[in-house]
Amino acid sequence: MSTLIEKGTILVHRVFDIGGEISLSRAEQLLRADSKGPRLKFATNTRKAVIIKDSPLKADLGEEILNLPSGKFPVHIFARIWNYGVLSVTLEMAIPPNSTWDALVRTAAELEASAEVDLLCVSRKDALKKEIMPCVTSPAEWEIFEDYITYIVEKADGLENPKEFIKNVDVAALIMAEDKEHLSEESRAFILESAIQYSSSDLAIIDWNSALLIEPDGERDVADVIEFSLTHLLEFRYYDEMLGRKLEELYDAMEEKRESVVNIFRNFYADIAEDSSRKYMEFSEFLGRVENSLKTVGDPYLAVVFRASALEFHFDDWRKSISRKMDALAQISQILHGEVNTRRSHWLEIVVILLIAIELVPVILELRKLLH
Repeated sequence: MSTLIEKGTILVHRVFDIGGEISLSRAEQLLRADSKGPRLKFATNTRKAVIIKDSPLKADLGEEILNLPSGKFPVHIFARIWNYGVLSVTLEMAIPPNSTWDALVRTAAELEASAEVDLLCVSRKDALKKEIMPCVTSPAEWEIFEDYITYIVEKADGLENPKEFIKNVDVAALIMAEDKEHLSEESRAFILESAIQYSSSDLAIIDWNSALLIEPDGERDVADVIEFSLTHLLEFRYYDEMLGRKLEELYDAMEEKRESVVNIFRNFYADIAEDSSRKYMEFSEFLGRVENSLKTVGDPYLAVVFRASALEFHFDDWRKSISRKMDALAQISQILHGEVNTRRSHWLEIVVILLIAIELVPVILELRKLLH
């Protein structure tokens, strides 16, 4: 008989980059005028707490019915507005009381395959973006977005001992949203190895595309930290892709060799170099935010959750990739600047020679008159 889940929640996330920065104070004024939610304040209690610098705004986006093959599910929709130009839209749906674990796995597979989820999140994002557009600097939406699902189980058969509970259910099938194939023991064991705990009554398994949280008290701190990490993953991917484009521009410029006599006093690469420097500063600021914006108060469990998320999302790999591209960008910019300066020097030498020649013409003419 499959394990019964008495109470739980599914959080379906979509995370979008909509521009440079968002003025949260101005956005808060606009949203309050429409009776939207206030600043997000993470729970502060004796067990654990988290402080995020420049906490995001939370906006309530209403209710909706999500149609899945297994039925119709009421969902509550909300969004968080992050000051670094990111909107995260979340569909919150309750796990039907007394659902079997197999039914939850089936729902997971349906959510992963659902096109309606994307359409619903994008439509809500577009509406919210239109509202807060006056608060966004350099608005330019990136076509790529992050998706993630967090499963929170509060009450279920055998949940008194979370470590035993995860041995008696197919966690891997849920995490991988695999309701057709039976995963190997190696795959299942690998996923279970990542389990972390704060106390004997809770547990978190964080994977690259979804997470299982056992939270008998219904707390959301861990889920919030995962969402916070997800916004940073999107930013890492954005900077990596953006730097790739900048490098391609420089390579193309080197091939075209567009410096000529007409523009010897204007560096064709100056705009690219200036933009590259600006992006370098932006990324340096971003890295500082990743390292400093999440601080824990009390028990360091949430810091462990953040590190686990960073590991699953491969923050170090993205950081290394971006650092390599930044180094290449700096080197190529220096080469191009050197080439332009060399050309300018050559043309200045020619100009000097011509000026000297012009100065000598009267002298030569005068000598010719004297000789004749």
